[in-house]
Amino acid sequence: MKKSKTSIKKSKSILHKQVINQIAGIGQADILVGIPSFRNETTIVNVVKTVSDGLTKYFPKLKAVIVNSDGGSQDNTRQAVLKTPISGGIDKIITSYKGQPGKGSAFHTIFEIADRLNVRVCIVVDSDLRSITPEWIRLLGDPIYKHNFGFVTPHYFRYKYDGTITNSIAYPLTSALYGQVIRQPIGGEFALSGSLAKIFAHQDIWQTDIAKFGIDIWMTTMAICEGFRICQSSMGIKLHDQKDPGSDIGPMFNEVIGTTFELMKKYEINWREVKESNTVEIFGDTASCEPEPFAVNLGGLLERFHEGLEDNWGILSQILVPETLAGIEKLKPINKKDVFEFPVDLWARAVYDHAVAFNLSPNLEKTQVLGALQALFFGRTAAFVLATEVMGYVQAEKAVLETAQVFEDQKPHLIKRWDDAGARAAQNDVCA
Repeated sequence: MKKSKTSIKKSKSILHKQVINQIAGIGQADILVGIPSFRNETTIVNVVKTVSDGLTKYFPKLKAVIVNSDGGSQDNTRQAVLKTPISGGIDKIITSYKGQPGKGSAFHTIFEIADRLNVRVCIVVDSDLRSITPEWIRLLGDPIYKHNFGFVTPHYFRYKYDGTITNSIAYPLTSALYGQVIRQPIGGEFALSGSLAKIFAHQDIWQTDIAKFGIDIWMTTMAICEGFRICQSSMGIKLHDQKDPGSDIGPMFNEVIGTTFELMKKYEINWREVKESNTVEIFGDTASCEPEPFAVNLGGLLERFHEGLEDNWGILSQILVPETLAGIEKLKPINKKDVFEFPVDLWARAVYDHAVAFNLSPNLEKTQVLGALQALFFGRTAAFVLATEVMGYVQAEKAVLETAQVFEDQKPHLIKRWDDAGARAAQNDVCA
């Protein structure tokens, strides 16, 4: 493992006093499983029980701690965790986190507790999981504990329309930029070494979108670019509380993609050097299976796409190169569901153009750039739904993998646009 270039600056504690006292009573632990939550009373009990069973079965000799980091749930989430029986010898810490509301703030609390307990293995799992099994704890923990990996991402089977932000942008863009094919860079379940948890805990980023839904892509990108050994663990089917890709994704989209674009500026040297991508090692059985389907509002996706184009056309005209803009314009009059297409290469170039504008445009606000890209995202998602509606998991997954290859093929477009924008910015500075 390369030595991380990121320094650790001791930061002020964000933990409540009673949690600090509880940690002092525990002293030290070997493995910690953190569960962020917000109004998850219907699912979190099973998650806690399953985590406890996994720790007992697969890590019986390790001192274990389960942490529930809650976002001020007004339902019975914390009470449910408190009442959930766990195996003897496992400590349970239940706390509300401090900081702005968001998943990343919940992780911040988990990371500080892991740091204070000096754990060897830190695992995080979502609280809305319906498919978690005790073996997930082994699959996430073993690569850290037994094989000296620094970071583990999940590799699971999801319904073809679950994880549209992952499939359309986060996965193909991360692979093309940094050269590591990680299928679920924002999957929700991760494991990391104690040393990486310490680094994460003391970063000064918790007032940004990383404290919200940007946390997963930040962790994955940091682990890649700071040289930690990474692997994926095959965990079967993921079932959780579903979200229709045509609704309720606004904040998540902006926070995930905004963080992704921000990191491109920080790690420009890294992604410029990458010429091709390589698959990251996968632990576990990767035999395919058919995930549970759910309904998608195709008409809603197309409606939001066309409305978004109309609302953001002036901004898109400033972001996209003429050829890409012309390609998008051809999609404007098409309203028939059965004939709508949004070519993948056009989509990849549009994403790259937005990344450049986000980081280097002197005239556009970052929120404007993200809003314009979100409009295109609805169109690309609708096109994917139409293209794959009769496909099973394997065929649809192949289409997603092909998307990643197209992003890699189009990477020279990103570099040229980035260089051109940088040259213009430098010229403007000279003239000023």
